[in-house]
Amino acid sequence: MVKRLGGPLLGVLVRRVLVGRHVGGVAAGRTLARPEVGRILGRLWAHFDDLAPGIPWEPTFGSRMNVALAAVTVAAYRALGEAAIPDPEAGELIKEIAWRVYRIWALLPGAIARLVTRRPVKRLRIATGLFRRFPFNPPGYRMEDVPAVGAVAFDVYRCPVAEYFRAQELGELCVGTWCALDEPLAAMWGSALERQGTLAAGAAHCDFRWVPLPRNAAAATGEGGRPA
Repeated sequence: MVKRLGGPLLGVLVRRVLVGRHVGGVAAGRTLARPEVGRILGRLWAHFDDLAPGIPWEPTFGSRMNVALAAVTVAAYRALGEAAIPDPEAGELIKEIAWRVYRIWALLPGAIARLVTRRPVKRLRIATGLFRRFPFNPPGYRMEDVPAVGAVAFDVYRCPVAEYFRAQELGELCVGTWCALDEPLAAMWGSALERQGTLAAGAAHCDFRWVPLPRNAAAATGEGGRPA
């Protein structure tokens, strides 16, 4: 399903990020041309086909979709490695591609929250609550709310994506890509994310603390939480 429905969009985003990108450093690096990027995409889907039979079954559609996308991430990581792109750089490229998808996904909850209320904490509660209804919903994900003043707080005790990456012995890749997207997401929703640990890194739980930013600080951040 992911390959059939999301393959064309992913192909467009991969080409936008990779074509013309200089990789491998100044001295020994090279610029990725369209034909090479096409080969990387071909290898990505070949690796995904190899991984697909081993993708674990999850109890909800959202969890199944997310684990399949985690397998796409692993496939992309392998394809970039075959293209002699170093690990840290490959992770950053994957993160950039994934953020372009995640940002689109996050627009609707953020817009709904802004329409409903002007109160920052309530906006955050609505936006994060919509994500916790889909795709990060139980029983695939197990979360517990934590009392907090002036913030939205909850702990995640089961994340199927983290479990998948750790089963592939790629927990660090998960931290640098999927987990790392939560910070620009928080900035997009006018907040800062305070988190001490993640399941992907081996912690007992992910401690999400979404803290509203002052209005002027939120306005100063652009896509990905970087200065506009």
